[in-house]
Amino acid sequence: MKPFLLLALGLTLLAVPVTTAGAQDKPMIEEVRTRGVLHAGVKNDAPYMGFVDDKGNLAGFEIDLIVDIARRLGVKIEFEPVKASNRVQLLQQKKIDLLIATVSHYRSRDKVVDFSIPYLYTPQTLLVKKTSGINSMADLAGKRVGVDAGAGAVKKVPEAQPKAVIQTFQGWPEAFFALERGTVDAVATDNILLAGLRVEAPKPDDYVLLTKGGFYSGGYYAIALRENDSKSRDEINFLLQDQWKDGTWQKAFDKWLGKDSKLKMTLADFDDFKMPVWDE
Repeated sequence: MKPFLLLALGLTLLAVPVTTAGAQDKPMIEEVRTRGVLHAGVKNDAPYMGFVDDKGNLAGFEIDLIVDIARRLGVKIEFEPVKASNRVQLLQQKKIDLLIATVSHYRSRDKVVDFSIPYLYTPQTLLVKKTSGINSMADLAGKRVGVDAGAGAVKKVPEAQPKAVIQTFQGWPEAFFALERGTVDAVATDNILLAGLRVEAPKPDDYVLLTKGGFYSGGYYAIALRENDSKSRDEINFLLQDQWKDGTWQKAFDKWLGKDSKLKMTLADFDDFKMPVWDE
């Protein structure tokens, strides 16, 4: 009887449908079209990238890009403000469909989420008080550096200057407030974020955004998506390239970061960034 029972059990197990690890999730882009709404994780504390404007609305370069992507998909959009410390977890938990939230594409992050092509390159540097005497990473030895707890600067600043003293905060505005009060000597992150913090300060001329002497790294901003969803990633890539080709990207850049903005930055400030565009 034993061989018969084992055979029957085996046949029964084979008949059970795979509903867990073997099941393949529906592509995010199809879920969004069915739902009619794109849930986007964005920043609300990154001036001119994703921030709350004077009217209390989310605005900025990244906001304009993702609003236009939703329009091209033919769906509405809902924003979910995220922090550097929780944004990847929210994406993995499917609380949001994608992230466009000053997320730099690092290899370590690529192990847990997928990325689109880049939509901007940002050197990473220091914002200091003009009277600080800090002109380079070498001058940072023994100095206190404010960083966002979930940002790459937590690791990258000590790699560039092991003698720097790292102090973490729950956001860049908090780190900048510490710089204003003198409880840190510098704030370290992407140059565009620091430029936004500086221009919005009560006395912008009291601060200096270091150029090449202060560069400790750099990264490409890209849209983060959940792992193993090539269909959604491809479609987002095509939409980003369409924005570049038809001038939508340049219009948003000029409005928030470039010639029509308070920052008056140029593509040279972003290492002459050019989006990769594939042939038809």
